[in-house]
Amino acid sequence: MPYRLYRRDSISKGEWYYVLKCKGCGELIYVLDDPSRGTKKLSFEGDGELSVPCHRCGHDDLYAANDLRPMQANDSFTSTYPERVKVSGAKRKPIATAFPNAKVTMGVGYIEDRPRAAALVGRIVTSWADVEVQITRLLAELMGANIPQVSAVFGSLKNSRSQSDALIAAAESVLEDHDLLLFNAYVARKSSLEKERNDLAHGCFGISVGIPDHIVWVAQSDYLAFTAAHKAQQKGFDLRERQFLYELGTLERIAQEIGKFYNQVGFLSGYLSARDRSHAGKAFRTKRYPELCDQPHIKEALLSIKARIEKERKK
Repeated sequence: MPYRLYRRDSISKGEWYYVLKCKGCGELIYVLDDPSRGTKKLSFEGDGELSVPCHRCGHDDLYAANDLRPMQANDSFTSTYPERVKVSGAKRKPIATAFPNAKVTMGVGYIEDRPRAAALVGRIVTSWADVEVQITRLLAELMGANIPQVSAVFGSLKNSRSQSDALIAAAESVLEDHDLLLFNAYVARKSSLEKERNDLAHGCFGISVGIPDHIVWVAQSDYLAFTAAHKAQQKGFDLRERQFLYELGTLERIAQEIGKFYNQVGFLSGYLSARDRSHAGKAFRTKRYPELCDQPHIKEALLSIKARIEKERKK
């Protein structure tokens, strides 16, 4: 089955990309970023095809994966999506300390008054379904089973912990120790991102006139407790202590990290699919393993797991 590649990111003249020659207009299609800046050719396992549209003429066709070659861009193109806000490494902030005098209005629809924030929350919440599709493909690869059957089983597991347990059980039965270590780093990363996504998906939102652009969030359980206390005229429940501010940069960071994790899971599936194959497959895995271990956030998760294993070993 062809692998679909549709570039949405901008192209900058002078930067390096992996390109194809369009079968329609004959011009270059900039498909993927080339972090090696022309020093490495992409390697592929198998004879898969790429399904790629041309961003110039719209021609959509199939190409051999090995036709991709590195080249510097001689053009510039804008992205197909609105300009992103600057990513912030900050987490959500308690509004009581960040904006102690802010007055907040909570309720259905107020998030629409912050359209950029609403769009980011939408990206975060909806993109997780695609991550789960990738996870299901990964589980199918581990089990050597067809995706529809695995999807039925995986979809019946209603909470994240059960899904992670199923993934780990499948991995432990088929993977060697070094692959299992990498796999567990992925599971840890999934849990961390899923918590951030779920908080937004199941929280309640509000705004403050004095805080443009950003949104105020509170856990649904805290908001329910507040409304119950308010109705009963009970004093002592301060909702402001449980309200948090999500800045646009924080939301953009979460959205981008989920997108990157989606790609990372795809990379892991491709790596695992090459096991128990020919000499070429083994060579591919040997080269690919350290690259996967060095990915952002996966590297940190690996270090954390190794430290925990070492601590338990010394007990």
